[in-house]
Amino acid sequence: MVIAGKFLETGANHRRWRMFSRSSSAYQTENPDQGKSRAELTEVLAEVNRFDLSYLLENSRGELVPGQLSLLLSPLFASLIFILVPGGFLVYQLNSQGFINQLTTLNLPLSEVISTMPQGLLIMGGILLLTTVLGLYFFIITTLDFLGRTVQILEGVGVGKVTTSTDDDGSKTTRMYYVIAGQRFKVTRKAFAVFEGGRKYRVYFTPRRKVLVNIEVIE
Repeated sequence: MVIAGKFLETGANHRRWRMFSRSSSAYQTENPDQGKSRAELTEVLAEVNRFDLSYLLENSRGELVPGQLSLLLSPLFASLIFILVPGGFLVYQLNSQGFINQLTTLNLPLSEVISTMPQGLLIMGGILLLTTVLGLYFFIITTLDFLGRTVQILEGVGVGKVTTSTDDDGSKTTRMYYVIAGQRFKVTRKAFAVFEGGRKYRVYFTPRRKVLVNIEVIE
């Protein structure tokens, strides 16, 4: 387990990392070899994140332009998967074991049908239902962002954050984020690699799902 406050140096560039959380997070606080100008770094960040800097004027007015709506498609589809896959599997299990028939054909009370379900099915059904509801929530807020076409703006010093989680089977999942003014944005490994911690950024993102749609370096 990693203890908070320990500094590490990795790679040829000797990037300094500060470990903050229990064992799963690291913050890239600074890199002494960084030297891109504001304009250069802004262009690089826009390229790797698939942002369009020509929309900065509209974004600065709080507007999400039609050309940026494609950035919401991935989280929108992800939400649909979280709705359809667990929801469909739950319906299949209930139907194959006759519980839907008891509700629709025999008109038995819901409480009576639930009382006859095996405990394993109840636990699994609860997890699947919770996952489906969560997916529905994210689908709704992403759709509202899609229809509302507004962005929020934040300015602040940025740091890169890496989190690693370990599953029961020992497999590890690594996620990378920009953290700016306390707001966290998930990014790809390629986008994370060019980020320069310790500099001041202005970010534009959707108000509900917090999808990053543009970024510029201001210091």
